[in-house]
Amino acid sequence: MSHLSDEIVIRGRKIKNRIVMPPMMCFSFKGDNGGMYGEQYVEHYAKRAKGGTGLIIVQATPVAGAAKQSGVWSDEQMNPLKKIAKRCHDYGSIVMMQLSCGDVDINELSVEQIRQMQSDCIAAAARAVQAGFDGLEYHFAHGYTLCRFLDPTFNKRNDNYGGSLENRVRFLTEIISQIRDAVGEDSIVSVRMGGNIPDLAGAIDIAKVFEELGIDLLHVSFGMKEPENDIPADFKCSTIVFNGSEIKRHVTIPVIAVSEIFTAEQASFLLENDYVDFAAVGRGIYADENWANKVLAKEPIQQCHNCGGSSRKCLWFTDHTKCPAKKIS
Repeated sequence: MSHLSDEIVIRGRKIKNRIVMPPMMCFSFKGDNGGMYGEQYVEHYAKRAKGGTGLIIVQATPVAGAAKQSGVWSDEQMNPLKKIAKRCHDYGSIVMMQLSCGDVDINELSVEQIRQMQSDCIAAAARAVQAGFDGLEYHFAHGYTLCRFLDPTFNKRNDNYGGSLENRVRFLTEIISQIRDAVGEDSIVSVRMGGNIPDLAGAIDIAKVFEELGIDLLHVSFGMKEPENDIPADFKCSTIVFNGSEIKRHVTIPVIAVSEIFTAEQASFLLENDYVDFAAVGRGIYADENWANKVLAKEPIQQCHNCGGSSRKCLWFTDHTKCPAKKIS
């Protein structure tokens, strides 16, 4: 049995508790000097670190341009990211960066374009670690580019990147050793994946491959679409979370569960029954940046209202000043 307050060590990095702030875009935040990140982001993540969150994963950051150190990967635009990493460390949080290959149709990519994406994935990982991040997470979920490689219902390529499971994971298998060389042995390499690629059985097979490749951590969400499989009546969380718990039964590396985990009761249920190793609390930590400290101290939280019933209707995402759970000056 594990508890929310338990420490865990991955690649020598001590994570002080099992509470995760997952990557979520802040659409009402602006970067400095036309960049993606700025002081608003620094304070946003620093507040959640101060609030006791054990592991913070910064929102999806496009890898494009990393190999040439352009765009968000230029020296100037890296400065806010360095501040984010430092401020999170000041409060004892481990912080990682999610890396994304955008939203393109993989069936139309040339091999040369795939090679460029791979180069950017390696370079972005190196730059993230240079900026002080403890690791990185590749975004293989939510129907985006890398997720499309994995799902046989979408991937219709007839070359080495399509067809068999071995081919569908080739994007990562070809570069994983270079990623590890770029970030070193003490950096965490994680994958956010769907628990339904295209179904739970397929996702379990993929999770096993990721573990064999040396991935340190699996963050299980949904794939091309949200899952529709049945779950036990006494399971206190969503279908997405249940699928993550099923994947954990087939791997030995730590698993993060995510999706509509709002309360201490839900998070504790998952840890104390060994369903997963971490509980990711997204909108709950947005509504109350002190969620982790309060829950661990058994104090009442500022409850997220789950507006609209899904993250896509959450007012925080479109304009953080409109979140009804809190008043933001």
